[in-house]
Order: sequence, then structure tokens, then C-alpha cells
Amino acid sequence: MTENVFITFALGLKQLKEHPVLFVPGILYYIVVFFFALVFNFMIRLDLTGNSGFSFNPVFSVSFIAAVLMLSSFTAAGSIGMSKEIVKNGKTTFRHLFSYGKKFGLRLALATVFITLLRSFVAFFWAPVLRLFNNSEYTAEYVIDTLKTDPSLLLPLIETLSAPVLIMVFASAVYLLLVSFMFYFVSYIIVIDDMKIFKSYRLSFKLLNRRPIRISAFVFLVTAVEMLAVFINALAAAVFSFINLPFFFSFSIYAVVSLFFTTAMYLWVTRFYMVLTGIERVRTSL
Repeated sequence: MTENVFITFALGLKQLKEHPVLFVPGILYYIVVFFFALVFNFMIRLDLTGNSGFSFNPVFSVSFIAAVLMLSSFTAAGSIGMSKEIVKNGKTTFRHLFSYGKKFGLRLALATVFITLLRSFVAFFWAPVLRLFNNSEYTAEYVIDTLKTDPSLLLPLIETLSAPVLIMVFASAVYLLLVSFMFYFVSYIIVIDDMKIFKSYRLSFKLLNRRPIRISAFVFLVTAVEMLAVFINALAAAVFSFINLPFFFSFSIYAVVSLFFTTAMYLWVTRFYMVLTGIERVRTSL
């Protein structure tokens, strides 16, 4: 079964309009994250340093990050599961949010951590540049002081590092792009096919290897839509700042725009994956 990507987008928007319950995972995420942020801010403000000189702030920081990761994975699994039910059966309920979130939340969190570690390897690409800088006659303190006084004195350093920096920027971008494309469907494979983490990595890579043009075009299109959402949020923030409106208005626009595009993205990618892999009973009528 094949389906034009624009049909996928149109059907996704139509189903999103017919089933506003799909927005519930995103709303739940923002509400809980806001609560977490309030608690985290409150705890940071407390004087938690005892006589031993040990501060508990790092503990709360790690706890906050872990809690947000689990919440994000839980709501992502719920969103994908609800989208799956909509695409296959044309209906979904709150029960699917909690059943899919409970079953796949931890698995998605672990998969996310592994992919994040893979992306962090990009730091090794910058080792040659750092080595060149360390072997030069310039120190970090000298560079900072020179930027404040006479930046032109740094021209020899810039000429030395410009080519390696450009190469590393290009290599880093290519590496991150490959990682993103290779593992783009991992979360959807885990939830929709109830697959183990490392098997989902292999299947995601195989899908890209089999249909590189179709998948690449779809991913670029979804990325373009995500960039549109970022542009709208930035424009709204700039306008509200210019007319001196409170931060609450800018945050509200950000939350609404992000909620809409994130929910739509889950539905689009779920449908695209199910059509791509030939999962039965995909509803096709507009």
C-alpha cells in the first residue's frame, strides 16, 4: 500500500480535527512539567547545604531531568499509541494514553538515552580543533582579554582554525543528520510493533536503507513544519516583547503552537510508518 505524503498530512489534520482527545498527552505533559519546574525552582532556592558542605542541588537537578525524561517518554508512547488506534480503527480513548504509556514509557526512555549518547559522540569530532588550539601560543585567558581590547590580534588564530572548524561543523552536521535519519522511527516501531529496543534500531535502519528517498523526503517535510513552528514561536515572542506584553502571553502562544504541531507530528509519522510497513486496516478515506 502506498500513499502520497501530502495525503498523509491531509488525513492526519482531518483526524486531528475529528479527535481532539489526541491533544490530551501534550496537555498533560505541559501541566506536569510546569509543576515539576515550580517544585525544582523552589528546592533550588532553599538552603540545602548542611554542615558537611554537601549540596543536594545536583541531586535535584538529576532527579528533575530523569522525571522530565520519563514524563516525555510516557506521553510520547501514549501519543503514538493513540495515533495508532486512530489510524487503524478510527477511534481512541484516554485508556490508550495510560495503557501505551505504562507499557512502553520506560522502553522509550532507554531508547532515547542510547540515541542521545550516540549523538554526544559528535564531541570527538572537535578533538583535532581543540588540539590545534592547545598547541598554539594562545591561551583561553589571552583570547578573552584580546576580544575585549583588540580582536584584530586574533586574526592569525582565526586563519589557522577556520578550515578545521568548517570541516568539523560539516562533519558534525552530517553525523547528527545520519543518526537522526537512521533512528527516526525507533519510538514508533517500539510502540506500534511492540518491539524490543535494539531490534527497533535495526528495523529503523533497514527501513531507511530500503526506502531512502521516500523516507528522506518525508523527514525533511516534517522538519520543515517543525521549523515553521519554531519561527511562529520566535515571531510571537518578538512581537510580544516589542509591545511589552507579559511573558505569560508569549509562553501561551509557544505552548499552543508546540502542542498543535507536536500532536500533528505524532499522527503524521505514525500514519506514514504504518502505510510504509503495510500494516493492515489503515483508514484511507478523506
